[in-house]
Amino acid sequence: MRFVDPRFLAASLILLLLSACADDGMDDLRHFVETAHQGKQPRIEPLPEIKTQEQFSYGAVNLRDPFTPRNLKAQAGQSGGGPRPDMNRRREALEEFPLDALKMVGTLQQGKQAWVVIQAPDGSVHRATVGNHLGQNFGAITRITEDKINLIELVQGPLGDWIERESSLALAE
Repeated sequence: MRFVDPRFLAASLILLLLSACADDGMDDLRHFVETAHQGKQPRIEPLPEIKTQEQFSYGAVNLRDPFTPRNLKAQAGQSGGGPRPDMNRRREALEEFPLDALKMVGTLQQGKQAWVVIQAPDGSVHRATVGNHLGQNFGAITRITEDKINLIELVQGPLGDWIERESSLALAE
């Protein structure tokens, strides 16, 4: 059996005693943690008052539903006097393009007569005046100014009836 060198044993004992006496510098932190919340109670706010809702009784259960397909078709048939496009009219060159594909590139004026110069997506340039048609929604020009033209388009509504819609085409920059 081997014995441990007494010098090694003495040096180890001295180091152990010195390390036990060492201060790690965290005594003030430990003291703060222990005393920071002593005597303080968390404040809990009271729950909001629950309001009761009044009961509502739906009384129209036995009435006719206005949104059934049968009723919608009946209403569409009643509106027959609205605007309609002239399907027998000869279509103009600018009616084959969608309105958002056309570009207004300028205006011309001679006396009181005003024309608008429009470029089609195929690169062709056309001249139009009030009353001419353009776009695929039966659009008719109603007014020409230096920076835009106003149109009235006829679009088909969800029930098959025709609805007038105002549109405009601005001068391209």
